[in-house]
Amino acid sequence: MHVGWSAIFESHPQRPRPDVQSLRDMIVARLRLAPRFRQRLAFPPPGFGEPFWIDDPDFDIAQHVLELTGPDESISLSSFRALSDAALSVPLDRKRPLWQVLLVPRLEDGRVGMVAKLHHAMADGLAAVDFALLLFDATPDAVHPEAQDDWRPGPAPGRLELAVEAAAGTAGDLLRVARGAAGLALSPRRQAARVVQTAARVAAVVREDILTVAPDSSVNVPIGPERTLVHHRASMDDIRRAKRRPRLANGSSGEHVTVNDVYLAAVAGALRTLALRRGEAPQPLKVMVPVNLRDELEHGGDGGNRIAFSFIELPTHVATADARLRRVHEVTASFKRSQRPAGSHAVLSALGLLPDPLKGLAARLAASPRAYNVTISNIPGPSEPLYMLGARLEEAYPIVPLSEEHALSVGVFGYMDHAHFGFYADPRALPDVAELPAAIDAEIRALAGPPRRRRRVATPPPAGVAAEVTPLR
Repeated sequence: MHVGWSAIFESHPQRPRPDVQSLRDMIVARLRLAPRFRQRLAFPPPGFGEPFWIDDPDFDIAQHVLELTGPDESISLSSFRALSDAALSVPLDRKRPLWQVLLVPRLEDGRVGMVAKLHHAMADGLAAVDFALLLFDATPDAVHPEAQDDWRPGPAPGRLELAVEAAAGTAGDLLRVARGAAGLALSPRRQAARVVQTAARVAAVVREDILTVAPDSSVNVPIGPERTLVHHRASMDDIRRAKRRPRLANGSSGEHVTVNDVYLAAVAGALRTLALRRGEAPQPLKVMVPVNLRDELEHGGDGGNRIAFSFIELPTHVATADARLRRVHEVTASFKRSQRPAGSHAVLSALGLLPDPLKGLAARLAASPRAYNVTISNIPGPSEPLYMLGARLEEAYPIVPLSEEHALSVGVFGYMDHAHFGFYADPRALPDVAELPAAIDAEIRALAGPPRRRRRVATPPPAGVAAEVTPLR
């Protein structure tokens, strides 16, 4: 259940190549900005509530920032990807803070490789961007403060303290419910209107999302521990050209096609291609789309998850690329008007108050293949370059975790002039995942159409020089 990325950097021609010690020093100097990354889970006695975060008294940066190869060892890009897959197939150690950065100082083409992973309990997609702020700078010449080793962990709780802390967390949840009830009593008219709105949103979620069973699909099979991250890098010029093409004259919602619509339609076409190659009849899939609930300025803090999980139909059964994009746009425009993300958040909040046995059952049902077929997550990135110890970030492919019987997830990271597709899969359960880059490339080209040719403007001849005239034939 870790999120993260696999990235490649172009080293700075006039600065030392990044190495593991420099990276450790830089991260330690910035960890005060993200105290959660020095914390681990504490597990209370059974029946006393949820795990919670405490300072790790044995925190050691060397356990979290490691080299995959020696500093002078040069490896190929294919070897880097194999090492990345092996690292991504290993769960994070729950006895330590739940994150890790793995460095490959030198690739054969002179670039630098990196794999980063952190547990989904620590961060959603946007919070993972906050994690990236520990690693990246906006300029290649940023000055890094010296690492200060003055951090001291808080005292480790004993068994009684674990139980008390967990019970306090549960009491806090109940107190929030009680405050809501008190608010209802003090201002019944205003609160009643809010309750009615929330109930309507929850009803829409139950009707459209929970009660709609996902169809059987070859991407929903038992999976093992192995993971692979298959990459595709698409030009944002093609993506933007696809969203600007006038294809919605009939049945248009009146709203503009978005970049996210193009991503979803491209994935629909690529999965349709794979189904046809397997000899399967393509059918619509139910996809889970994480929706960010954070304010645009809400970064930092304690991290964690601030997302709702919403569901839409992916039209893999539709025959043409333009018709698939039209269908995706209609579905997403309707979804936005429905305010279902707010209802989904209310449902998830309510599940958090269930007793532990029911909570576990609800979590398993929510992550089952009956609930959805595939996760597709759009993670927006900056339009300006990022740097790590002077090395420029060139490519970054996101990791979206897999739940049981889900052999594929798709993450898209928009960075500068490219969309970086990360197809995360169990390679044994989905052996044809390696065909997805070519399939999605063909789909994006079909959506974008041919590049618009620039009109050539004739340059007038210099003064006093007669223009050559070619007679018409």
